Amino acid sequence: MRRLVLVRHAEVRLDAELPPRRWELTDQGRADAERLARLAVFAAVEAVVSSPEPKAHATAEPIAAVAGVELRAERDLWEAERGASPVHDRAAFIARVDAWLGGSPVPCWEERDAASARIVACVSRLVDEVNGDVVVVSHGAVLSLYLAWLRGRERVELRDWEAIPLPAVAVVDPLARRILEPWQET
Repeated sequence: MRRLVLVRHAEVRLDAELPPRRWELTDQGRADAERLARLAVFAAVEAVVSSPEPKAHATAEPIAAVAGVELRAERDLWEAERGASPVHDRAAFIARVDAWLGGSPVPCWEERDAASARIVACVSRLVDEVNGDVVVVSHGAVLSLYLAWLRGRERVELRDWEAIPLPAVAVVDPLARRILEPWQET
């Protein structure tokens, strides 16, 4: 059985002066990524593909190195586009995420359905291109959208997004569209 291993990036350094797309891992996040790479779930994977965002790419690098495969960056694995505005108020940000996950338009944000179509098409293409197990390292919102699609759900509940640890791993049978192992903190 082929497996799709989904990875949410490790802990990031929140920087109110930068848009989230430019955030990098904390020292703890880098250590967690190194530890994550040694998990048995990554043995014998044929491809490791990451969002090009620094936080995801830095999480994926040790996985690819331990697996002995080249790390590939894929633009369509970006987090949902949120414009260039930095995050200053966590509560306001969470409220925007909740509205967005529910399908409401949020100013300067990519439409939820467009982000969902993008991540589903990208992951499906990656699964079609690789004959063996694939690791996809990406972000909480778009990975939540992918799993909602997998389950046949339209809405992603805020609690589902908030429940994904940093970093986390979930394993999917992409052909049967079935979650084999739900999100686990590593």
